[in-house]
Amino acid sequence: MKLTTGDLYTLAALAKTAAQDASAYIREQVQLSHEISYKAGVDSLATQVVTEIDLGSQRIIWAQLKATLATYDLGWLSEESADDGSRLIKDYFWCIDPLDGTLPFTLGEPGYAVSIALVARSGESVLGVVADPYHQQIYQAIKGKGSLKGDQPLTLPVATDRLHVHFDRSFTTSISYESTREALQTLCTRLGFADYQIHTGYGAVMNALGLLTLGSGCYFKLPKPNRGGGCIWDYAATSLIYHELGAQATDIHGQLLALNRKDSPYMNTHGVIYATNEVLHKELLSLGQQVIL
Repeated sequence: MKLTTGDLYTLAALAKTAAQDASAYIREQVQLSHEISYKAGVDSLATQVVTEIDLGSQRIIWAQLKATLATYDLGWLSEESADDGSRLIKDYFWCIDPLDGTLPFTLGEPGYAVSIALVARSGESVLGVVADPYHQQIYQAIKGKGSLKGDQPLTLPVATDRLHVHFDRSFTTSISYESTREALQTLCTRLGFADYQIHTGYGAVMNALGLLTLGSGCYFKLPKPNRGGGCIWDYAATSLIYHELGAQATDIHGQLLALNRKDSPYMNTHGVIYATNEVLHKELLSLGQQVIL
């Protein structure tokens, strides 16, 4: 079933409502205590942590979007549900992260978000919505129609003489961290940045969107052999928001992010690069080949 532009606007409006409702629910829970459990089979604390709030947010989103599965013949993939394989059969599927950044949420820190995307079976996002409960902001994009922050067009940040670099918290203990810092210093000198500042502690969604409030910046995850590196629901919405801005969101080889691989929803084999401009992106592609993996 080929979705029309009108269909995409209708579905984007529903996704926005779902994200806002889930965001409001999450915001109400911030000051409360919650039972925390841990997922098996992944190697970073940020990926392991799950609370009942993740599940509550998912129920809110499901209630808003479940009717669209029959109406538009859509599949469904969510971080907190088993992969039923519908993403490999349907022409489009919802790709949901009901609470990305659960770890900063449990710590009462900014960096968590609700992410909802509609992805074609080919692995290309056609709409994306992100709600940031902490700052009470909503971002959205429809393929070919630009990106919005709230109801206003979103634009690229003004270039700065400081390079802002977002890393996942776990990367600071990686064997690649020091060599990456050295490579970043060389990159700054080559591109004329006065210095760089590293930011950690956000989930993947707000790592990407946080750059858009800072100036010149990047967020990347190097490939690794073990399962992890984020999942497609971490990047499906933000990569479209970036593309619609004319910014860069690719794998470590410069290819479009594979958002519907048959073998796994994890991104560890190809890595991820977000950059606010093309020149910086090209340098990061080179950097990714230099650091110790």
